[in-house]
Amino acid sequence: MLLRNGWTAEQVNAALSWLRRENARGAHIFIRPHGAHALSLVDDLGVDAIARMTDDGFQPVLVLETSPGNFQTWLNHGRILSDHTFSTQAAKELARRFGGDPSSADWRHFGRLAGFTNQKPKRRLRNGLAPFVRLHRSEGRTYDAAHEFLKEVKSLAEKAVAEHAARTTPRSTSNQNPLRPLTEFHGDPRYDRDLHRADMSWSLHAASRGLSEQQIRNEILHARDLSKKGRLERQIDYAERTAIKAVTSAQPLR
Repeated sequence: MLLRNGWTAEQVNAALSWLRRENARGAHIFIRPHGAHALSLVDDLGVDAIARMTDDGFQPVLVLETSPGNFQTWLNHGRILSDHTFSTQAAKELARRFGGDPSSADWRHFGRLAGFTNQKPKRRLRNGLAPFVRLHRSEGRTYDAAHEFLKEVKSLAEKAVAEHAARTTPRSTSNQNPLRPLTEFHGDPRYDRDLHRADMSWSLHAASRGLSEQQIRNEILHARDLSKKGRLERQIDYAERTAIKAVTSAQPLR
């Protein structure tokens, strides 16, 4: 269910009433940001980890106790992370630093909603009841270390891309099939200014030479103005769909 802007109090209450009924029947109630956003979820933390986060300048904007002694935190980076891959890397680095669950670290992971019960069987209380998700902290602030942390994540991301490129370059040169730039495909008269076809052809060309889905997606996003595709979320979706199709369809060069 998408909570929409402009809903009346009656519409919100009706939605909450429905969620309470579903929760009472055993459903899990989760929440996550819609579209590009400025948040990261760090899951499966203890009290000591949250204290260390706070002391290190990573003050959570939201702290939830999802079962006795088990917490989820949300951090506000202070700016929207429109690059899904970068947002995922930030979440994974936070999980690594503070002992969170790495499988719950991505650009838009679901967290639990306070006021509803955690229906996981292993989280049941001694009396057999499901524990309520409790809100411990809610602050509309950016954590102190945000600027430096995002710089570090960017550096780690650039290093990973460079290392991947170094691994794939020998394959291209040894086959005497160097990677052609995407702009060359955009200007190729064979595509008659159909940039969608050009993007797809280049993506297949790049995937056959060992480029990853992430590299192909990033190149499509930055090679030309995609505003005709709509808002940023739709542009990213277009680039991701093209990259995924190319990587799953392309045959590697031998």
